[in-house]
Amino acid sequence: RKVVKFCMENKKILELRQEMTLKEKIGQLTQITGEHYVGKIDNEMVETGPGYSQQLLEGDTLYTIGSIIGVSSAKITNLIQSEYLKKSRLKIPLLFMHDAIHGYKTIFPIPLGLSCTWDENILRDVAAYTASELRASGIHVNFSPMVDLVRDSRWGRVMESFGEDHLLSGNLGGAMINGYQKDAEGKISQDGVAACLKHFAAYGAGIGGKDYNTVDMSMREFFDYYGKPYEIALKEKPKFVMSSFNTFNGIPVTASKEMMKDILRDKYQFDDIVISDWGAVSELQNHRVAQDGREAAELALTAGIDIEMVSTLYLENYQQILEKNPALLHEIDAAVLKILQLKNELGMFENPYVDEDLEETVILNQKSLQFAKEAAKKSCVLLKNDSLLPISKEYKKILVVGPFANTQELLGNWQCKGRFDDVVALSEGMRLVDESLELSAYETLEDCPKDELEKCDYIVAAIGEHWELSGEGHSSVNIELDKQQQQLIKDIKKTDKPYACVCFSGRPLALQDIIDDIPALLWCWYPGTQAGIAIAELLTGKDTPSGKLTMSFPRYSSQVPIYYNEYSSGRPANESSYSSRYQDCEVGPLFSFGHGLTYTNTEYSNFKISGHKITEGQDIKISFQVKNPSEYEYSEIAILYIEDLVSKAVRPIREMKKYQVVTVPANQTVTVELVITLDDLHYLNGSLQQSVEPGEFKIYINDLEHSVFTIEH
Repeated sequence: RKVVKFCMENKKILELRQEMTLKEKIGQLTQITGEHYVGKIDNEMVETGPGYSQQLLEGDTLYTIGSIIGVSSAKITNLIQSEYLKKSRLKIPLLFMHDAIHGYKTIFPIPLGLSCTWDENILRDVAAYTASELRASGIHVNFSPMVDLVRDSRWGRVMESFGEDHLLSGNLGGAMINGYQKDAEGKISQDGVAACLKHFAAYGAGIGGKDYNTVDMSMREFFDYYGKPYEIALKEKPKFVMSSFNTFNGIPVTASKEMMKDILRDKYQFDDIVISDWGAVSELQNHRVAQDGREAAELALTAGIDIEMVSTLYLENYQQILEKNPALLHEIDAAVLKILQLKNELGMFENPYVDEDLEETVILNQKSLQFAKEAAKKSCVLLKNDSLLPISKEYKKILVVGPFANTQELLGNWQCKGRFDDVVALSEGMRLVDESLELSAYETLEDCPKDELEKCDYIVAAIGEHWELSGEGHSSVNIELDKQQQQLIKDIKKTDKPYACVCFSGRPLALQDIIDDIPALLWCWYPGTQAGIAIAELLTGKDTPSGKLTMSFPRYSSQVPIYYNEYSSGRPANESSYSSRYQDCEVGPLFSFGHGLTYTNTEYSNFKISGHKITEGQDIKISFQVKNPSEYEYSEIAILYIEDLVSKAVRPIREMKKYQVVTVPANQTVTVELVITLDDLHYLNGSLQQSVEPGEFKIYINDLEHSVFTIEH
């Protein structure tokens, strides 16, 4: 059922703004939760947030508000919209916003898992399916994607990220923006939603991996790395950017004119709506840059925060602020216009409601569930395999054991409105995928009857980190696998049965103490609604894993932050203690960025380079062949790195510059071509100027060195 969208001319929008009182304008810049209009209804609403003045929201003020967060279902959004419009003087509809980070009710793999597909098409489609479900439920704006660059897996929100590489993070974020909005040039289609890029800026670089913590770095590091994902993703024109909680070089970002205006607005050319994170305007008082709510509100308004999320300091203090600083009225008017224009683009003035029948056909439909399964399979990464996977067809008596054997809690954090009851557990998935298996599943080895253990052919250890241990506010100092699960693996090893480990987590874990006891390891992150079926198809050999890591796995918790593109050192890590290493730990990560195995024994050959010199206007083309000598059709991820051999400023040991996801049919060979331009070799020098220097560069395809080329001016 398609609803035709009618929009007013911009002239009418300007006339509407002209008719608004100042209080009504400030109301449009304020976001609250929905229970004020209809009361708390089951689990369809989030809890009321910080910074509320209940007295302020009494009377007509409540009917000036511009947007609502955290409400779900078409029935409830329609109910709130109806109650609001009955008493709204100008009948300006409410925007409804939500956090559907990796799905709304059909839940896809967590973003860190999705990033391991390296496939922009997959992420675009995940966003498109999510947008359809959101819009059918009456929601207009989604607080996604998060492109914060992360190098420290102690940070709980790493599960929302796309990993440690800036180029990949930006590209995948851009793909999701395109998928949410479903239209080119920043427009929103009939069943799309406004995307919100977050969290600007450098939120993933909190000191010590602690959430909400201080960020302090050079501007060279910011513009070349931590700022780059936002710069790339913004090219897809999201309707929103969310400011981050953290301070950046001493100033809270929500109060930073440098970050929000000089960089986001001027340098990165973002001209749409900026919204604060939850309660961040009020928290400027906790940062101690504002003495009271009035100062906090003025700082945020001055920095360019258009919408204050879940606090009401703008409404409480606007009169005093404008008496002191009347020039801010121009910025308020500009913010109101952007919000009204978005509501107009969404067709809300003509039809502020949603057809409640849509949910039944859109949500958890078979097409989205099938895609969720495919996305889950491609997000899994085979980290280790001593020929124990796939499970041999001669093994029929399979024992699945561990805390994740039977659980349906495989959605991960930020599961939005996903339900565990809709999830296929691992044991159930294996039964569905292969009915010939004699399968039993237990939470511990002690639960398994002795005779059953003795008779089984093969054991799957289902291990990992509980989903509640990652996500916002869940940073951890210890990211090792817990002792009970380590002992489980050792006990399984003692049975002398063939076995493999399947691991679920929201972050890379530190596995050095147990990795030698794991003969095969399939890392599944949190795969979503279709988890069990997807993993079972990989374990039983109906399909092959193809994902590659986008974040390095440390050996021990204390080794983080660890990442592949670290800067060259005067004393590179080697066997000597007097080098850049820990004396009690092997050099490097346990599993590095870009690592990932398949069942295919892929062969790379026929490497060719179009030339060995690159100049302005003369690119270098690198081609090679990928042979798949197996019965699987799969997606090979080819990654091109460069190494700048000599430069005036210290450069990373290695940098990923290009990648391509290519489908390789069974028993076929495909040719891959990647192009390096002079722009790919630019970097910021110490004066923050784009620089490219003559000299030699090495090329690596995945882990193999292939050639050297030079830059000539």
